Amino acid sequence: MRFTRRSFLLGASSAAFAPSVAWADDKERFNPRSIAVGDVGARQATFWCRARRDGRMRLQIAENPEFSNPRELWGPFTGADSDFTARTRVDELPLNTRLYWRAMVDHWGVPSEWMVGSFRTAGPDRDVRFAWGGDTGGQGYGIDDTRGGMRIFEAIRTHKPDFLIHCGDLAYADQPFKKRVTLHDGQTWHNVVTPETGKVSETLPELRGRFRYNHIDDNFRNMLTEVPVLHMWDDHEVYNNFWPGKPIHDIRYRATNTNQIIGPAKRAFFEYTPIDGDRIWRNVKYGPLLEVFLLDTRSERAANSENHQKTYGPDCHWLGPAQCEWLKTGLKDSTSLWKVIACDMPLGIRSGGAKKGSDNASNGDGVPLGRELEIADILSFMKQNGVRNVVWLTADLHYATCTRYHPDEAVFKDFDPFWEFMAGPLNAGTGMHHPLDDTFGAKTEWISIPEDLPRHAPPTDGYQFYGIVEISSATREFTVRFFNADAKELHSMVLPAEGA
Repeated sequence: MRFTRRSFLLGASSAAFAPSVAWADDKERFNPRSIAVGDVGARQATFWCRARRDGRMRLQIAENPEFSNPRELWGPFTGADSDFTARTRVDELPLNTRLYWRAMVDHWGVPSEWMVGSFRTAGPDRDVRFAWGGDTGGQGYGIDDTRGGMRIFEAIRTHKPDFLIHCGDLAYADQPFKKRVTLHDGQTWHNVVTPETGKVSETLPELRGRFRYNHIDDNFRNMLTEVPVLHMWDDHEVYNNFWPGKPIHDIRYRATNTNQIIGPAKRAFFEYTPIDGDRIWRNVKYGPLLEVFLLDTRSERAANSENHQKTYGPDCHWLGPAQCEWLKTGLKDSTSLWKVIACDMPLGIRSGGAKKGSDNASNGDGVPLGRELEIADILSFMKQNGVRNVVWLTADLHYATCTRYHPDEAVFKDFDPFWEFMAGPLNAGTGMHHPLDDTFGAKTEWISIPEDLPRHAPPTDGYQFYGIVEISSATREFTVRFFNADAKELHSMVLPAEGA
């Protein structure tokens, strides 16, 4: 049998995975079947599926697309109590192998159709390629079928990355969609609007509908059949710039405090992502060349403020003490050559000013204060313990940039130079230039947008961005490339490995 991508997709026996899908009606489309895999390492991965009925998740995993002699496993039961989603971790996978897998739901002896995917496990002596970005469905820009849907996910798929790091804002629960949005040039953006996305999302059914929305897009769903995803969250999965306990003064909401939304939002997030475990901050070791540390800056943060505390305490928490210690220990103990810290927000690019309260760890020029004390402690720890080849990958501000941090240009100097790369938005309004902070010597080396770009420029303006990282097993170099939604390369740079 000759295997092609077309035969692979059709092997799912489901029109839902054909790029030119013809839906029977909105009810069918808004109730998608989907699969995904995540947190992939050398021997393990987490498998996820969504069905349209209750039953038990059934998996087959093989080393060939014909599924001869597959490994067969049963996963959890799925039903209305999980919005018909299920996920399960599988261990003892073959090392460094292209695996083909399929999932279905067995409804008390009556099987559904198979949904088919593939991915590759980590291993030695091979290059690593992965993508990253964030911010999907923001500023009122969702799926516009007349423009090909969320095309950037098809662009990402064509690179055949080992995985995608989605750095948060997978759903904009606080930003409803309108069927038609008039753009600045007189054109119209035509959103697909589901029953749950026409208003702010605050209940569990509404929040589930927000995460489900991405899966009705052909590009997103097709990408998931071939590209594993490492998921994080940021603020818009709950409420703009949220922290636990933030008051809500918005007449669109019944909730008066984010604590009323965080629980159902986190539950929906975990139901709709193939995360290993029940904690957002975690590490994924992808062979001897790479280990990824995924952060959570929302769950333990203190209230946004001017962030000018001189000594570290509960009012300064951004990651929180437990997460900071986990990160330092993990970086020190890592045996991988490159250590990627995936953060939902940049370190030295200001996000929110003193009047609104700093939303990230940056609070303006000068010595480390407030949340910056956590970052200073982490950076000093890495220098003191000889932790090398650390790169920060971020999103949040809706443009792409390369930022260099160097003690020679910083107020705080007890750290080794490092790079931070930001990408996005994947499908949202584009951001605008933000000021830099000299505390850690941030310096922009490249930026993807013009300085006079209006705030929240629509996707039609062409400023949607993702990044691709390639780590060479031969040279040990870390190459970063930036692309737009048309898969056009915009910028690249190469980092040599220290001590390789």
